[in-house]
Amino acid sequence: MKVLIPVFFIVFATTTYAQTFQSPESVEWDEANQRWLIANTNDGKILQQTVGQSPANFASGCTQGPYGIEILNNVVYANDGGLIRGFSLATGTEVFNLDLGGSFLNGLTTDGDSVLYATDFSAGKIYRINPTTNAFYLLTSNLPAAPNGIIYDDANERCLFVNWGSNAKIKAMSILSPYTVTDVMSTTLGNCDGISRDQYGAYYVTAWSNNRLNRVNADFSGSPTALANVLSSPADIDIKLDVIETV
Repeated sequence: MKVLIPVFFIVFATTTYAQTFQSPESVEWDEANQRWLIANTNDGKILQQTVGQSPANFASGCTQGPYGIEILNNVVYANDGGLIRGFSLATGTEVFNLDLGGSFLNGLTTDGDSVLYATDFSAGKIYRINPTTNAFYLLTSNLPAAPNGIIYDDANERCLFVNWGSNAKIKAMSILSPYTVTDVMSTTLGNCDGISRDQYGAYYVTAWSNNRLNRVNADFSGSPTALANVLSSPADIDIKLDVIETV
């Protein structure tokens, strides 16, 4: 039997003494430090916020972002234009900087072990990056719609990603050669931005067309269900898995 659980939205509060959100683009739950990390694109910073507290500076130095952010092995990585930066989770100090020669790196995910996957929104590409060795290579290119948010699907040896444009599809890319891209689900949503998954296998997709967070069945059957909260240009999302999940 599937267990249905409520999904709550975090509304980030600010004060005159705290940092303010300026076009927040992506959010990542930092389980080890019990805080949210937020990509603040308009001032080139990553902010940190513990639940119930005001946001504060965590890291700075991005010049064309940050956009997608992702934690891997005590480092939070951030897409910044055509390169990826990495910042120590302990200090916020920049510890990684790799130029992929990309156009507009947007979505970012990890296999949880050693590899990052990044979408290039403008160029229609997806990259695989090993930050330990600085090795990276192109997995797919010439995608028909701009790829945006991306999530790793270990059980099926693939990455799932959402796309910009009308009637946007959820697509899958095999992480094994020849890195085939297939359609997983057709939708009537437009300009899909972020994608995440809960502990029961259901997916959540943000879309600008209905300004909603949309729930997608684990087997991609039926149609996305729009959740009640009205948003404005919702972007990349993450889920804090707990007794009550928080998006």
